[in-house]
Amino acid sequence: MKFKYFNDTNRLVKIHATTFSHTTADNKPINPLEERTFILPEGTYPWVKMWDYGEAGLTILVSPTSDNTEENKMEDAHRWGKILELISSNISSDSFEVWFAHTKASFSEKTLTIYCVNIFQRDWIKSQYLNLIATTLIEVIGQDLEIIVTTESEDL
Repeated sequence: MKFKYFNDTNRLVKIHATTFSHTTADNKPINPLEERTFILPEGTYPWVKMWDYGEAGLTILVSPTSDNTEENKMEDAHRWGKILELISSNISSDSFEVWFAHTKASFSEKTLTIYCVNIFQRDWIKSQYLNLIATTLIEVIGQDLEIIVTTESEDL
């Protein structure tokens, strides 16, 4: 079973089936779900019980949280941009252009992952700029995260 869903800042969750071609043990087809919309009160809800599914007696659970969506990627880019802005004010413009201008980053709850173009850039940032990145990270987001420096090809 696969479902598409999204979660916006108002905790509005839309859920609709995109592929649902399963059958029950006695080969009764399970029909596609109709689109449902829920507004959840503030709080953390790892799962939402949707409904029991008729004759099949199937209970469907769908998480209202999503993976790294486009919105999250934009937020990551914005945060990384703020960090880069502060880093650029602490190093020469030539150094910034060589070592940071072409980096990307993603954030998770506990880590900042910086993606470099090549291993030379990765190794130099690790050896020369990790402390500056850590200090700037705390200044921008207010917390200390584990910093992982990798290349885009290593992360595939």
